[in-house]
Amino acid sequence: MTITYPIDFPDADVKASRVRFDYAPLGALSRSAGGGITFQESMGGSLWELAMTTGPLNETDYGRWHAWFLSLRGGAQSFKGRDPRRCWPIVYGPNVLSMVRAGGGAFDGNATVTAVAGSTISLSTLPANYQMGVGDYISFPWLGGQALVKALEPVTGAVDGTLTVTVGPWLRTGGTLPVVAPLVKAWCLMRPKPGSWQGERTVRDPISFEAIQTLL
Repeated sequence: MTITYPIDFPDADVKASRVRFDYAPLGALSRSAGGGITFQESMGGSLWELAMTTGPLNETDYGRWHAWFLSLRGGAQSFKGRDPRRCWPIVYGPNVLSMVRAGGGAFDGNATVTAVAGSTISLSTLPANYQMGVGDYISFPWLGGQALVKALEPVTGAVDGTLTVTVGPWLRTGGTLPVVAPLVKAWCLMRPKPGSWQGERTVRDPISFEAIQTLL
C-alpha cells in the first residue's frame, strides 16, 4: 500500500512523557530614547516547532515509531504535526463529538472559518453558545498551506454557532474563505529536523525527535 502524505502520528492518541510545542514570534525589541522597550512584530506570523519524547516503548511500538520516522525520508516528506497534549477542545474534551450544530446536525469537530483579520479569526457552524477555551487549537487551509493557531482568550459563541477569537500566531490575510477548520487534533504541516531522532534501545526506552512547520 502506498503511503499518502502528509501522514499522522503512528498512534491515534500519543502518550508523550515530554512535549514542547511552541512558536517564537517574529520580530525585534526596539528601545526608545527614553528607555522604553517596544516589541515590533514582523508581518507574516511564525513557525510552530515540536520537540517530543514518547513514554517507554516495547519493541513493537518502537518499530512502528521508527518506521514512521524513516518514512519521512529525513525531512523530504511531511506529517500532520500537532500538540499531543491538546487533541481535544479543553472545555469539552472528547464529549465535543456528541454535540449538535446550532443549525442542526451532529458536530464532527470541524467548524468553518469565515473571516481572518491578522490576530483574530471568525468561525461558524459551531454548536450554540460554544465555549472556546484558552489554548484551544484551530487548523485550516490557508494561502497554499495549513494554518494552525491557538486561542489566546476564552470566548463564548453566539446562539447561531458563530464566534470571533483572538489567536496566535499572527496570520496574513488574503486567503480563500470559507474553509473547513478542524478543532479536534488540529494540525499543521511539519517536517522532522535532520539528526534530531534519538532512539537508543535497552529494554523499554522512549524515542524523541524534533520537527518544524513547513508552509509547503
